[in-house]
Amino acid sequence: EPVTPPLDTLRVDGEIFVSPTADALLLKARELFATCVALPIAWLHLDADVEGSRRRKHERVKEGAEIVCNLQQRLRTKLLDRYFLLWSFFAEEEFYLLALPLLFWCGDYRFARHMTYVVCWGLIWGNLLKDVFRLPRPKNVKAEVWVPHSASQIDSTACRDFGFPSTHAMNSVSNSLFAVLFYFNHPWVDSAGAMAMVFGMCFWISSISLGRLYLGVHSPMDVKGGVLLGAAVALMAGPLQACNTFDRFMLKTPHVGLLLLFLVILVLVLNPQPRPMTPTFMQNCTLCGLILGCAVGFRMEMDHLGAPRLHNSSVSQMLLRVVLGYSILMLARMVMKALLSQLLGALGFEPHPTKPKTGPSGPSGIKGWDLFAAAFMKTSVYAVMAWTIVCGAPALFEAIKIPCSVNG
Repeated sequence: EPVTPPLDTLRVDGEIFVSPTADALLLKARELFATCVALPIAWLHLDADVEGSRRRKHERVKEGAEIVCNLQQRLRTKLLDRYFLLWSFFAEEEFYLLALPLLFWCGDYRFARHMTYVVCWGLIWGNLLKDVFRLPRPKNVKAEVWVPHSASQIDSTACRDFGFPSTHAMNSVSNSLFAVLFYFNHPWVDSAGAMAMVFGMCFWISSISLGRLYLGVHSPMDVKGGVLLGAAVALMAGPLQACNTFDRFMLKTPHVGLLLLFLVILVLVLNPQPRPMTPTFMQNCTLCGLILGCAVGFRMEMDHLGAPRLHNSSVSQMLLRVVLGYSILMLARMVMKALLSQLLGALGFEPHPTKPKTGPSGPSGIKGWDLFAAAFMKTSVYAVMAWTIVCGAPALFEAIKIPCSVNG
């Protein structure tokens, strides 16, 4: 049943020890938070509690592993191997880090911002559920399941986290469905365009979601759970106006940056911490940083502009924005990592605790405060990157007379 721990993550010596009383309170708070996150999912499956739901789902993972194994024996070909490996990339955070800046600088600023929220909110929710339910992947319960040799090709965590729900399937549904709902009533979308959008959405979802079964990294239950949760995220973000409500909150609330920073810290402190450690906590640090930087950057950009502005751009201007934008983004990332590494090191922390250090008694473990330092560094770097995409780069574009449109 246990998930294989990350290959580059060492044993964690302990949590952040403040005092026995404080640590006990933190543990209880995490348990309460985990229950609040997962209990509605258990109830929807007609289970009375999370642990009972977990035990029942574990049996379904075993059944699902048999289905996956039979599917692979019947369908596997080299062509399909390459096809589904390729499509895995389109639900990875690296894909969105490449694609979303293009939408901000050369496309629809408002859609790009809302899509960022959908991607990050969905992944955070999915990662929290993974660490609460702690359900294995098919390979962990049936050795005959085939998984590509290079697991990093099919998952940014190299499949070293838990299985339920499939965040790839979740992402494929939430992002494509949100895009269709966002543009469905747009004036330039006629009936043929609407049909094309729906067909593209179905093709996108099936190529990614079915690929999770074909590649042996998820059971049918994982994929089904991801699909349903992804639909819920898209409906909350679009028709239920969660993104628009969050925009109004960011624009109208005094000192909103500090309040959002507090909420980010709260979510990360309460994030479940399974042992052996899995990559989902550090991934949630990345996602929380992206939300923080994107939201604060949006507020600063609107305060600077005063109102939405639209500009007609030539192809050469858009190309120049892309080249300059990605250059600034990479520079901001390198500078922040270097500065924080030096700062944390000077304060006595190990800013890269996942890198093994071998002493006389063998490999050392990760200390709780070093884990805190790594989380702080990851969140800060990605917050600055998101701010650069949303506010920093557009300000530079405006200064050199190649402004991008900011449509609210």
